[in-house]
Amino acid sequence: MKASELADALGLPLVGDPGREIATLAPLERAGPDELSFVVGARLRAAMCASRAGVLIVPEALAADCPVDHLISPAPYASYAQASWLLTPELRPAPGIHASAHIDPTATLGKDVSVGAFTSVGAGARVGDGVILGDGCRIAAGVEIGAGTRLFDNVCLSYRVTLGEHCRVQSGAVIGGEGFGYAPTAEGWSAIHQTGGVRIENRVHIGVNTTIDAGAIDATVIEDGVIIDNLIQVGHNVFIGQNTAIAACAAIGGSARIGRNCLIGGATAINGHIEIADGVTVTGTSFVSRSIDTPGSYGSAVPLQAAREWRRTFAALSRLDELLKRVRRLEKATSKLES
Repeated sequence: MKASELADALGLPLVGDPGREIATLAPLERAGPDELSFVVGARLRAAMCASRAGVLIVPEALAADCPVDHLISPAPYASYAQASWLLTPELRPAPGIHASAHIDPTATLGKDVSVGAFTSVGAGARVGDGVILGDGCRIAAGVEIGAGTRLFDNVCLSYRVTLGEHCRVQSGAVIGGEGFGYAPTAEGWSAIHQTGGVRIENRVHIGVNTTIDAGAIDATVIEDGVIIDNLIQVGHNVFIGQNTAIAACAAIGGSARIGRNCLIGGATAINGHIEIADGVTVTGTSFVSRSIDTPGSYGSAVPLQAAREWRRTFAALSRLDELLKRVRRLEKATSKLES
């Protein structure tokens, strides 16, 4: 792709040779004359000045110092994200139904749908235009999938699942499995029939081997633009607001509500039946045991220390209750002396 074509596609001004050919992407420190990279801020000024990249995407504040051809962007990382799809287009299977796939006669498939090997689409399911269903997918009866959505291999959409437009669901994800709802009885645990299903809106990305449970009565809901990493558990009746991002290995208890534009760090555990306000960041490996009603950054994990230091810290923590009692006794004694 010529630099001028890339500039036009991204809507950015180009400084340099419009005819320069850009073949692919590369990290800043090793990008060559036919490669594209990006710079996000002043801390990378030295690396930028030493770069041999064919074209860089740079912020306006650094443009005057850039020694190579460059595109000027108000958000270089976002522009780079767009460019990544232009320079390395996604491989997409051709429309059509593999001979080994099973499509129920009552299911409805839109135009230009691709259905992979050994995939099944159940009775009454509706699949929108341009949808890609990878190999080995299982689409239950009555499921709805919006236009332009892609399911990679071995994705399972269970009953009462609605998946919006332009979503991406990675391999091994299970959406609409039975929620973890049981009532104790004299004979043992009695399962509660989970009948609420799952409603996922548009442009939602769901990672590898992530599970999203069906709601007990109302649906589990994931709003527009949410991105969910790999190996995440979303319990029944959870609500996740628009544009929230959740990193790998997080676990979200049933009926928790997470607001819009939140960032949830990896391996975070969120209790059920709590609420997290819009605009909250939770740092990785935190335990969210109570509701958060004010935007901001929160964390509860113990930062990494050398093993010897950590053992001393842990020993001190184990004696914290004793130390607090001693402080209170000293305070009382000091108060008596003062009086």
